[in-house]
Amino acid sequence: MIPATKRLLAILLFLFASSVFARAQDQQDYVPEAGKFAPVAKSRYIAGELVYIDSVNRRGGIRLEGDEKSRYHAGPVHWFALLPYATVWSNGALAEIRDIPIGTHVHGYFFVPPKGEEDTIPPLPEHQKQFTIPHNHAVSLEDDFSFYQRRGQAWKVVSIDAEKEKINVEPTGTKSKDGINTPYTFDIDHRTRIWKSRRLSDLTDIQVGATVQLNLGWAQGWGDREFRVGEIWLDDESRRFATEFQRRMHVRYERQRWSPAWIDHVEAFDFGGGIVTLTLFEVDQEIIDDFRKEKNDRIAVAVAEKTLRTWFHRADRKFCKLVEWKEVDNPPLGSSGIQLRLKFVELLAGYEPGACVRVKCDSWKFVTMPSEERLKSRADQERSAKMVLPW
Repeated sequence: MIPATKRLLAILLFLFASSVFARAQDQQDYVPEAGKFAPVAKSRYIAGELVYIDSVNRRGGIRLEGDEKSRYHAGPVHWFALLPYATVWSNGALAEIRDIPIGTHVHGYFFVPPKGEEDTIPPLPEHQKQFTIPHNHAVSLEDDFSFYQRRGQAWKVVSIDAEKEKINVEPTGTKSKDGINTPYTFDIDHRTRIWKSRRLSDLTDIQVGATVQLNLGWAQGWGDREFRVGEIWLDDESRRFATEFQRRMHVRYERQRWSPAWIDHVEAFDFGGGIVTLTLFEVDQEIIDDFRKEKNDRIAVAVAEKTLRTWFHRADRKFCKLVEWKEVDNPPLGSSGIQLRLKFVELLAGYEPGACVRVKCDSWKFVTMPSEERLKSRADQERSAKMVLPW
């Protein structure tokens, strides 16, 4: 066999093996299904700097850390959408994506798009196809404070050099499987927000040996995985205060826009009305307590999109009565574990298995949402189904 033929055969074998490997990888990717919470164990971990958000449609863009394939200099940010039940965490408490400041380093777990939603995130232009990451639907998104604290990891200050603007830290507690879990040097300067107790402080209050939590951001050596400390919490009081403040913000948001859920089952009556079974997505315990206290009062349910946007939910809703309250042990990520069976005199057309809804306790005030948050036409609905990239 001549050398050229051997080379050609080798190339063909390589292409065939690559194709088989790619198909095997595709087969391993879990595809989220409507009405089912995706198992986070089958997701892909992705981290980087949050550089863009569409807070209304719960989408955004991440500048990935590191420089794989020279992506930092030549590639795009990683555009993503949140799954309907995706959890967002900021400062140790549940949040909305709009609560995380632009420029914050975040950690996410991602899946490939659900079936039928492959075009939610537009494909990259031809000259950037090499940077495509198919996992663009997030099941969770967290800042550093939340990510490490919720997994039992904190940071011990080893040394700080204010003149060189460097801080050396090492992980303490239970080391996180993902993220940074080794000693590290971060950039820090007088622009870093330093929290002590309930007030802003300065670099002189950072003591060697202190246990801290951090929120990181972009640094000049980002492509080499260098980070800047954007915020640092020096003591338990400062961390508790930050978490409680964010928790209150989230509870207010849920009470104004109502708690998200999806419909598990619909049992329609012969002459109108029916029983709707739904599961509340993960929310703060105070919201669950509201429902538990008022389970014998009226409950309102409005139809929502997969983005969790509603039409005019103050009027476009139906009231119902609770007929069964069920709590599921060890609920999957995204689920509160609270399942409600609700009896309606009349069912809306959007009450279908797998459909998203917003649910209201009777005591919560009716609040008219800002116009841009509401869907007002079918054209609005169609536009919101796909992400519009800003650049």
